[in-house]
Amino acid sequence: MQSIICKIILIFISQSVGANCSNAFFFEYTMKRSFLFSILFLSTLLSHAGVRSLYEPTALSPNQFVIADPCKIDSIPLTVMIVPQYMLPLYYGYETEENRTLYFSPHTTTFVRDAEYFLPYTKGYTALGFIFEPSFLYKINEKASIRAGIHLMAFAGDHKTIRNISPILSLTFQPVRWLTLTGGTLGSGIYHDLYEPMYDYDRFFYDNQEMGLSARTNTKYWDSDMWCNWEDFIIPGSDFQERFTFGWRNDFHAPKIAHKVPINIPFHLMMNHRGGQIDAVEDTCIETLMNIATGINADITIKNKIIITPDIPFFFFSNRSNEEHIHTHYQNGYGIYPQVCVQNTGIKHHWKVNAGYWYGNKFISGRGSYLFQSRSYFDEAFERQYRHLITGKVSYIYHYKKFSFGGEFQLYYDTDEASTDISAGIYMRFEQLFKIHTFKENEKEKIGFLGL
Repeated sequence: MQSIICKIILIFISQSVGANCSNAFFFEYTMKRSFLFSILFLSTLLSHAGVRSLYEPTALSPNQFVIADPCKIDSIPLTVMIVPQYMLPLYYGYETEENRTLYFSPHTTTFVRDAEYFLPYTKGYTALGFIFEPSFLYKINEKASIRAGIHLMAFAGDHKTIRNISPILSLTFQPVRWLTLTGGTLGSGIYHDLYEPMYDYDRFFYDNQEMGLSARTNTKYWDSDMWCNWEDFIIPGSDFQERFTFGWRNDFHAPKIAHKVPINIPFHLMMNHRGGQIDAVEDTCIETLMNIATGINADITIKNKIIITPDIPFFFFSNRSNEEHIHTHYQNGYGIYPQVCVQNTGIKHHWKVNAGYWYGNKFISGRGSYLFQSRSYFDEAFERQYRHLITGKVSYIYHYKKFSFGGEFQLYYDTDEASTDISAGIYMRFEQLFKIHTFKENEKEKIGFLGL
């Protein structure tokens, strides 16, 4: 298998960079001796394309699946729920991988997503397509890994055939067990586990790539995810502004109280900035929007089969821009989103039901769903100070070995408009890590020029 993949990459490199016959022989010899070279070369080639990638690297057993944060009250889409273990942060069991070992993953997801949005805040869409992400994962040692590959996303009926072609390249370092640092390609924003008013889950289908730097922590009483996603990089004369997002999700776990009920206190922060000094845009608006969410929730387990999670989060919005640069309708706002989630504890068959009520007053979010905001995405003149929504969400997932299948349905009833928006989706996913080669210790000097 190693030899076949070497030849495939060799052909790709030769055609892409115009390698002559002697160079081809050199590449073939080098890759046979050190297969990692071809991966890094391919990643460098893709990086020069100037495009960004989807989600984060590494980490667990290549033969297991888990549900990402199954007790999370805010019923996240199945695209998150059917996450394979190795996509999760390193602290979930990184040491189970073999050091100096190379893996290959043909990660594939197909989706059917229909959003029937008729409220004046946003518009619906229908999307059928797939995401294909062939990538290589190399565990450098017990504290670090590198991932390289390519992200391909296509929609049925799209005449561009492939809508998004992006490189995947990231380095992950775990200096201590409770801290994980990742640079380069980060996880899709949906994996930050933010509430829907702060992060629109539909972004998975139209803006699901992040690149920058992240730091994750995992302790008994504190989990966090801090990241910076640089969305638009400018050079002198650019005809657009610089944009980036900074986020920090914290979940504090209080000691268990009566009957061992775990109490959780979230504190989520997100700041969206646009500006820059070297662009050529006449509109020199320098704007910073800030959102904060905090509250309390508890996980009540019944007979080890059912989990009931009441959650009361509060949301705050503040426009931190200079007064002459206020371009939003409001400067401050807030919201409250009490919810109740009921789900089973099974992994092979997992279902979840969520019901909530949203009240918003002048609430705006830079990356949140417009279904919860006091402004419209398509009509800048439209505003609605007070928002009242009743939400309901149902999802089901079936896991079988390396394959996952799931369906979901969401309902948003606006009591002011007396109108209902709905969305639904069906997803299938395949994920497996194939072990390619383990490099022996005596091979260290042969790849020492890579700094590994």
